[in-house]
Amino acid sequence: MALVARIAVCVGTLTTPAILLAQEDAQRCEGTVTDDKGAPLQSVTISFMNLAKNVAAQPVKTNKKGRYSHNFLASVMDPGYEIRATLEGYKMVQISAITTKSDGTRVTEDSYMVGEDQKGLHKVVLPPQGRSDVTTKGRCVVDFVLTPEGTFGEVFRRLQAEKLAKEGKAPTPTEAAPPGSPGQPAPGAPAEAGAPAAPAAKSPLETGRELLAKGDFAGAIAPLKEAIAGNPDLSEAHRFLGHALLKVDNIAEAEPEIKKALELDPTILGANFDLAMVYIKKGRLMQAIPFMEKERDGSPDSEAVLKTLGQLYSDTKQHDKAVEIFSKLVDQAPDNIEYYGFLADAYKQQGDTAKELETYQRMGAQDPSGMAFYNLGNIMFNKSEIATAADAYKKAIEMAPDNAMAHYQLGLTYVNLAKFKDAVVELETFIKLKPQDSKVGEAKTLITDLKKMGG
Repeated sequence: MALVARIAVCVGTLTTPAILLAQEDAQRCEGTVTDDKGAPLQSVTISFMNLAKNVAAQPVKTNKKGRYSHNFLASVMDPGYEIRATLEGYKMVQISAITTKSDGTRVTEDSYMVGEDQKGLHKVVLPPQGRSDVTTKGRCVVDFVLTPEGTFGEVFRRLQAEKLAKEGKAPTPTEAAPPGSPGQPAPGAPAEAGAPAAPAAKSPLETGRELLAKGDFAGAIAPLKEAIAGNPDLSEAHRFLGHALLKVDNIAEAEPEIKKALELDPTILGANFDLAMVYIKKGRLMQAIPFMEKERDGSPDSEAVLKTLGQLYSDTKQHDKAVEIFSKLVDQAPDNIEYYGFLADAYKQQGDTAKELETYQRMGAQDPSGMAFYNLGNIMFNKSEIATAADAYKKAIEMAPDNAMAHYQLGLTYVNLAKFKDAVVELETFIKLKPQDSKVGEAKTLITDLKKMGG
């Protein structure tokens, strides 16, 4: 009887916070891999090197839609991760990355042309991400373009030209060919005789706009202030300056600049979003909502606007409105598994377990990481539907064999189902995968007791 009591206490201790256990120490990064024509590439290996610790995380592969998701990364700010994609017969040609904190602040924003050296995008920071029970509120998205080896040079030049055109630039001879190609001048080499004259100086507004596009928010402030000094009624300059100040967390100066932009032009896009972000940073969430709704009026399908608005409604306990917003996002972007997580959490806050369960089931069809099935298992475990929970955990492990917590939870379900030998196997696998976890001691004790029972 003593052993049964010990097992019951062990399982009971874990039932209430089961979902939180899986999420407390892991961050997510996701994205898409396509060829240069936009077609998704399946079975591409995505690797993650933690540069701070010089340790490689477990790689993941893309699904049939070219999507991948890694849910077990460590939070790294400096110097970050080097992330690369590999597929036999292909080369990386372009990588783009965006990472944001839970308040929406951009941390990484980069688009990178990959040269012959095939170095992955490095210094992708992954800040601690505020979490619901399922998914991140902060976000890391890294997308790749790959091309067959034989077409690499041609595709590189085309995509480089397209990238520069978007930035309002013309390619130089060096930029027109992949870095590392034979005959390309070394960085810093003097210009050839007869080189064209330097272009005319840009206006302060143009300079500020270009610096913003590069993510140099601090550098953009001075030229934008100069633009305003030359024309105080330039709404665009006030809007950009407010945005730059917001990005460097100078909220006191950002707020009046954004308000001035809206005073000069109430229809200017982005200003209401930034003003809402000012109030979010101040912790005045109810005050932020009307401005985010105004931004939604101008950009009704913007995922960034809808996601932030949905989070505002969730954080202010307006769960019906949160469900409405996240339902729209799921319908609008069915391949984005993050939105299923937000929707499931909104249903949970409403107390609608049936809808929460249904959302996880829909999420499972889109999620190559298996986390949807893991969380589905946690729900069923907490409802004492142990056999159904076991099936969900097994599916999660099938999709992600190295999900240590799925093995742990499956071990507990086997204990409840009196499948003690199977429980020992799963708990030993958990210990092997995550030997430093705080639950290892508890798992070892349980294994010892199970073996005494013939498990």
